[in-house]
Amino acid sequence: MEKMIKPRLLCILHRSPPVHGAAKMGDLIASNEKLQENFDCHFITIKSSETISDIGKINLKKIYLVLELYVKVLFALLTIRPDKIYFTSSISGVAFYRDLLISTLWKIYKRFKSIDVYYHYHTKGVDEFVSSSERNLNLTRFFLKEVNLMLLTPMLEKDFAKVQTYNKVFHLPNGVEDRLKGTDTEQYFATKYECNRPLETLYLSNMIKSKGYLSVLELANQTKESSINYHFAGEWQNSEDEEEFFDYIEQNELEEKVVFHGFVDSDAKHRLYEKVDILFFPTRYPKESFGLVLIEALSYGVTCIATDEGSNLYILDEKSSVIIEEVEQLFEALEVAKDKLINIETARYCRERFLQNFTLHQFENNLVETFQKELSA
Repeated sequence: MEKMIKPRLLCILHRSPPVHGAAKMGDLIASNEKLQENFDCHFITIKSSETISDIGKINLKKIYLVLELYVKVLFALLTIRPDKIYFTSSISGVAFYRDLLISTLWKIYKRFKSIDVYYHYHTKGVDEFVSSSERNLNLTRFFLKEVNLMLLTPMLEKDFAKVQTYNKVFHLPNGVEDRLKGTDTEQYFATKYECNRPLETLYLSNMIKSKGYLSVLELANQTKESSINYHFAGEWQNSEDEEEFFDYIEQNELEEKVVFHGFVDSDAKHRLYEKVDILFFPTRYPKESFGLVLIEALSYGVTCIATDEGSNLYILDEKSSVIIEEVEQLFEALEVAKDKLINIETARYCRERFLQNFTLHQFENNLVETFQKELSA
């Protein structure tokens, strides 16, 4: 029997570190068995920043890494001769110009071979970038010409309203591993919610001010006489913010109410989610598009308090969470959550919402099905 020849897929993507949404999904794609069963996969890692604080800065090492990436992609095009290219795209700044440079390689390659190119966007902000100057608009139109877009949710399509040079749009909501798979969740929820204990809350994201951690810390001070504990976990953007955070804790005597866990690996994160009742995600981060922490929380039956930023309204609903329009509404949102959502019924609903929409299995199937479409035909 003749062996079936798999389409050749070249994936150029971000990997950890640093840990952020695009890198997490890049890690999953690079290790995805179903993708490799259906395609002859080749991976090139986009190396740039090693830490969160390093993102957006220019130095000699980054210039070298851009040149290295250019050579690797050129070599891959000449030797692998891919049928499809997957690329994790940046929306603005230095990273956009790096991506623009790299994209010229497959734009030339397409003149000699019919291929499908996919740009996967993990952040938003294209509209702001192209609206800032005619040059940015024209360069973005060139960058997106005749490629296909992978967007996390339909809510993000409006970000590309001024740019109409791409081919097709595919919606690919993120998925995460189900760490409670095989667990008796009914017994787990019963044990968690039927005992009398303090309310445990969590902020889990990079420690960037626009992500809202200071607002949660201020809420901890506002409710320090209540039986509520606050857990924070994430990587610092800079040492000044870190110092300010711990000074606030000391000045307001919150040592008994606030615990900072730093960066947490998969197992430590698992233990935190098992423990907490509420996840805070009061982000106003300009590039926020899809909070992976929200679907992680849902998978554990944890209710969320989040702003209406990015795709949060796609991920959450009023049965699982409290959505706020202003960060200043955190206290009122906490009261609503305590009164209506911290119970077994809500936990069951949150987990079911995850299982129906955001499992890693669903993400894998959607990704493979997208690549299997014959777009060039």
